[in-house]
Amino acid sequence: MAETENQNKAELQLNEQRQLVEMPSKAQQVMRQHMLEHLATLNQIIGLIAEDKLEKAASLAETKIGISSMGKQCAKTGMGPGLFMPPDMRQMGRRLHEASSEFARIAKEGDTKQAVAALQKVTTTCVACHYKYRIQ
Repeated sequence: MAETENQNKAELQLNEQRQLVEMPSKAQQVMRQHMLEHLATLNQIIGLIAEDKLEKAASLAETKIGISSMGKQCAKTGMGPGLFMPPDMRQMGRRLHEASSEFARIAKEGDTKQAVAALQKVTTTCVACHYKYRIQ
C-alpha cells in the first residue's frame, strides 16, 4: 500500500512539473492514438533488430513514424494536434519524425550497433517531450 501511495505522489509531482497543453478532445484523441501507434511500432522495431531484420525495421520506422508518415491521419480529421501545440512541442514532434527517418537510413546500411544508437535518438525525443508536456 505504501509503495502505491509513493508511486501516486511521484506521478502527481511529475504532472505538476509538466506543461499542460490544452487542445480539443478530438485532437487529444488523435494525438493519443498516434503515440500509442508509435509505441507499438517502436516495440516491433526492437524485435526486428533483435532478429537482425534491419531492412524491415527501417521500412517500418519510415512508414509509421518517419517524415513520410507526417500528417496522414490528421488530414482525415482536420484536428491535427500540431495546430494546438506550443512551438517547442511541435519542434519535438518534428524531431521525432526526422530521427525516425534517420534511423531508417542507418538501419538500411546493416550495422546493428549504429542502428541501435540511431533508435535511441528516437526514444530520447519521446522521453524529452513526455517529461515536458502533458495533455490532461
